[in-house]
Amino acid sequence: MRGENDWYNQLLGLMPEGWETKAKELGALRRRRGIQTAADLLRLILLYMTEGVSLAGTVALARLSGITEISKVALFKRLRNSMSWLKWLCQTIYRQAGLTAEKPEWPEGRDVVIVDGSEEVRCGVRRQCYMLHYSMELFKLDMRELLVTDMKTGEKLANFTKFKPGDIVIGDRAYGNLPGIACLQGQGVDYVLRIQGWKHAFFDAEHAKIDLLPQLSVLKEGETADISAQCLVNGEYEPVRVCALRKDAGSERAGVKRLKKENQRKRGGKPVSEAQGENNKYIIVATSLGAEITSSQIMELYRARWQIEIAFKRLKSLFQYNDVPMQNSESAFAWFYGKLLLAALCETLVNTGRFSPSGGNRNRRRAAAP
Repeated sequence: MRGENDWYNQLLGLMPEGWETKAKELGALRRRRGIQTAADLLRLILLYMTEGVSLAGTVALARLSGITEISKVALFKRLRNSMSWLKWLCQTIYRQAGLTAEKPEWPEGRDVVIVDGSEEVRCGVRRQCYMLHYSMELFKLDMRELLVTDMKTGEKLANFTKFKPGDIVIGDRAYGNLPGIACLQGQGVDYVLRIQGWKHAFFDAEHAKIDLLPQLSVLKEGETADISAQCLVNGEYEPVRVCALRKDAGSERAGVKRLKKENQRKRGGKPVSEAQGENNKYIIVATSLGAEITSSQIMELYRARWQIEIAFKRLKSLFQYNDVPMQNSESAFAWFYGKLLLAALCETLVNTGRFSPSGGNRNRRRAAAP
C-alpha cells in the first residue's frame, strides 16, 4: 500500500495549480457521499481508466483497496459529472508540459480538427469487435464527436456530422481519398489529408494524369514540394494542392519497418514493393488551402497532430480500452478525456525522469550520487 501511495503522490505532484478547486467549480464534486476530496475522485477515475475492467470491477477493486465504498451507478455518475474537470486537466497539463504544438498564427479564427479511428475489442461475456472514431479540435483539445460503430463502418469522413464552415480538417491516409474530399467540399470545410502518391489520380490543367513520385524524387531531406493539380470529384475536375516533405533517413527506416509489419498482417507476408518503398520516402498531403499558405506551413500543421495521436495509440497498448460508456455523450467524452489524461501523465513522468518503481525521483538520486 505504501508503494501505491508513493506512486499516486508522484501523480498528484503533476497536477496543475488550482486543480482541486476546479473539481468543485466544474461540478465533479457536487456531492461528497463516498468521495470526500478531489484526490480521492481522481484516484478512482484513474483506477477505472488503467485497469481495463468494468465499472463493477472498478468499485470492487476500490473497496478491496480501501479507497472507498461506492456503487457502480454512483461511479458512472461521478465519471459523467467529471467530464468538464477532466477536460480542463488535459488541456492544462498538455499545454504546461509542452505536449501539444502551439497553434500557428496563420489559421487565425479557424478551428483545426483532427479525425482518427481505431479498431478495438470490447471485453465482456462475448468479445465484440467495434470501431472507435473521434474528431477533436487539435489546439484546444476540445472533443467534437466520439462514435462507436460496427466493423462494417470503416474510417471515413462521412462518419462525422459536426464539422463547421471554416474548419481545417486533418486526417491520415485512411481519410485521404476522393469520397473524403467530396464530403468536406460539400460542407465548406478545408482539409489537409495524407495520401499515398502511387494510389491516387491527379491531373494537370489539360487533364493529363500527373505521376507524382518522379516529381518528388528531386527533393532532398527536409525539402518540400508544392504541386498544383486537379482531381475528379463527383465527375468534375476540382483544384487541389499536393504538398510533400522528404523524410529524414531515420523516419524512412521506421516507415519501412512499419510497412513490413503491415504486409505481414494484411498481405500474407509479401515484401515491401518498390512503389511502397518509394512512397515511404515522403509525407504527401492533399489540401484545399490556398497558395497564400506555404507548403512548409501546411506540412507543419499536419505534423502538429502527431503528438496527440501517438499518445492515444500508446494508451491502447498500455492500458486497454475497456467498455466505452456510450449511454450519452458526456459520459463518453469523460471516458476519452480520462484516457488523454493518462497519456499526459505518462508522457510527463517519462519526459521529466520522475518515474521509478520505488517512487523516488530518479534525477534527484543521480544528482546526489558522487
